[in-house]
Amino acid sequence: MTATTATAAGAASLFEALSRLRRKRAFHPFGAGFAASFAPAPSQRIGVPTLEGEHGAVVRLSRSLGLPEPLPDPCGVALRLSDAHGEGRHQDFLFASSARAPLARHALLPSRGFADRPLSTLLPYRVGGRLTLFSVRVLGAAGPGPKLADLRERSLGELELELSAAGLVGGWRPIATIALGARLPPDETEQLRFDPTNTGGGLELAGLLNRLRGPSYAGSQAGRRAVG
Repeated sequence: MTATTATAAGAASLFEALSRLRRKRAFHPFGAGFAASFAPAPSQRIGVPTLEGEHGAVVRLSRSLGLPEPLPDPCGVALRLSDAHGEGRHQDFLFASSARAPLARHALLPSRGFADRPLSTLLPYRVGGRLTLFSVRVLGAAGPGPKLADLRERSLGELELELSAAGLVGGWRPIATIALGARLPPDETEQLRFDPTNTGGGLELAGLLNRLRGPSYAGSQAGRRAVG
């Protein structure tokens, strides 16, 4: 067994144990899910055909540790472009509260709400040989933005997110808009299984930490199944 394989197995076991203990996702245990639409910006292209067309989408908003509001907690946004790579082959992105400056865009930061900070993929993708990060931010919200408790009571999302891309340094380029529509039933939201390894079409996870994410998410999902 190689060191990488052993590390991946350890990550899977750890996240399975955490999920069993919590009887929910190891992280981001509570969330609000919404149907959404994905519309590319007409003049911005990064060489990924998947991100240059319109898609039906699903979005889940959550808090990383599940701390009671209004305590600061890194916020999370999970985005799925449904059937982006063919039937049943989705494109998933996972974002967490971060910053937009170089280096800081890799940092997981506490947040008071979903509009308090931009949210980044934290770890890069390889796009056409270039390391690229993606970010979303809530458009048009005042202050820290809506709280999770409020979102879980809405029948319509009434939020618009801007998706941007950047290298490890340099500025961010807006490439698409995601509009949240009808809120999903709580049971349907609970059954969502986002996984960053659901990717393709010119988008490739880059680096060792990204290679550990698949086993970690699989372990967490195994733990959830074990406790029903």
